[in-house]
Amino acid sequence: MKTGDNVRLRSDGRYEARYIKARDEAGKPVYGYCYGRSEEEAREKREYQLQKLLKPRCMNLLILGAGSHGLDVYEIAKSLRIFSTISFLDDDPNNERAVGPWEKATELVNEYPMAVVAVGDEDIRKEWTRKLSSFGFILPTLIHPTAFIPDETEIGTGSVICARATIGTAVHIGKGCIVTSGSNVPRRTRIPDWQQFEFDKIIRERNGNKVPVNQYKE
Repeated sequence: MKTGDNVRLRSDGRYEARYIKARDEAGKPVYGYCYGRSEEEAREKREYQLQKLLKPRCMNLLILGAGSHGLDVYEIAKSLRIFSTISFLDDDPNNERAVGPWEKATELVNEYPMAVVAVGDEDIRKEWTRKLSSFGFILPTLIHPTAFIPDETEIGTGSVICARATIGTAVHIGKGCIVTSGSNVPRRTRIPDWQQFEFDKIIRERNGNKVPVNQYKE
């Protein structure tokens, strides 16, 4: 039974107060729920959660993946001098750089409002970038200061442009892409979402295997 303002009485006798805690890639709301023995208790719990969402957060960055690409991303992020703290998550329990496994990301969204997936495999990068968005993380685009990028270049969220990369004019780079160090992206090239550009070509990487693909141009 609804009692107004996204609060309802459940069949188990508890009150449920709903609120928007994030939005997915399509802009649709992702809801959070608070419960209480009374309507007032449920509302108070919801108000507490909303205040946490509104509270200013530090510019901390979480990097998922502490391998070789993760270290590259760390150096890029550090060179930008805007992040107060940069930490890794990695599923390798022996990786001393990591503060925990990837699944711990859900617990850290308030401490680390920004996160990026730093692995070569496009399927993993795609899956976890979408997860991070649903968890409420901001997905930054990281560009090394030595990269040359024209002002009109379109770059999707969660993409990483490494050191000394040169981007031609009228280039479109999709979401979650990687442009490796020293790459030269020809003008009018279109790099689709989740792809990797190495030196002079787009490649796909799955299960550790790299396969060149045709250039995407307008």
